[in-house]
Amino acid sequence: MTKTVTINKIIRLYNNQYYSKMKKLIFGITILTLFISCNQKTDKESQQLKKTSSIEDPNLFIGKYKTKAMVLGVFHFGNPGLDSYKPKFPFDILEKKRQVELDTLLEKISEYKPTKILLEWPRINVDSITNERYQNYLNGFFDITEKSNEVYQIGFKLAKRLGHNRVYCSDASAEWFGVELDWDNYDEEAYLKSKGQFEKSTRYDYESFYELGDSIKSVQTLTDHLIFKNRPENRLKNHQAYLTESVLQGAGDNYLGADGVARWYRRNLRIFSNAYDIADFDKEERLLLIYGAGHVWQLRQFFMDSPDFEYVEPNNYLKE
Repeated sequence: MTKTVTINKIIRLYNNQYYSKMKKLIFGITILTLFISCNQKTDKESQQLKKTSSIEDPNLFIGKYKTKAMVLGVFHFGNPGLDSYKPKFPFDILEKKRQVELDTLLEKISEYKPTKILLEWPRINVDSITNERYQNYLNGFFDITEKSNEVYQIGFKLAKRLGHNRVYCSDASAEWFGVELDWDNYDEEAYLKSKGQFEKSTRYDYESFYELGDSIKSVQTLTDHLIFKNRPENRLKNHQAYLTESVLQGAGDNYLGADGVARWYRRNLRIFSNAYDIADFDKEERLLLIYGAGHVWQLRQFFMDSPDFEYVEPNNYLKE
């Protein structure tokens, strides 16, 4: 009986020691598992934090571009009279003196070494026709000596000088989507006065600014005048006209002015989208857009805001 009790005690003692060791082992494994899990969680959180910090870096999408863009703002050599300001002072790019000045301009712009030249003609409707003419021009079958348009005088001549096999039409229209009026009988001044908006809309004399630019082109060299045209402060004045007198028309009524400015933005955004489409970002391209100076501020801003372009000021080359 005593032996049996002793054996049972030994068995219980062994079991107690065994279970105690097992408990310690299980506890140890549990702690180790929790530690590994916490470390993995910490690593994941750290990686996520690092990823988040990287995305939050304001420079993440800046400076990755290879493509440069320049918008050369010009006045229309053969002005079609479509702008609100109608030119009053003569300028003939076909004159011998002006052709010499044009050659100087082309030489300066050539230093930029543009790889693609984008022109202010509609991409959808006339790109193929324009390039057919350009090919004929290269081969001596299309005469531009009597064609004053800057597409021919700057675009075609510069592209030929640089050995380009084609040019790119990149303009686009923007349909009117605002109020419909009897435009033939619409009196802007009378409408603004009826709404009490006339004095506010005319407090800046942009007409004098336009007339100044128009007048000095007849006495400046072509390059000097384009330097004037492409100064950022002068382009800003032109842009501000849209945000003062233009935008005010119809405020609180039919929003004629705001819709007109939106249409202008829409056109320039379409032009930018064409440039974006034409650019090959796998190459170190240098786009040159030749556009009426009124387009420059917005296009310049789009290129500067894009992570894919480095904007180049034309005056960096014109002033050299």
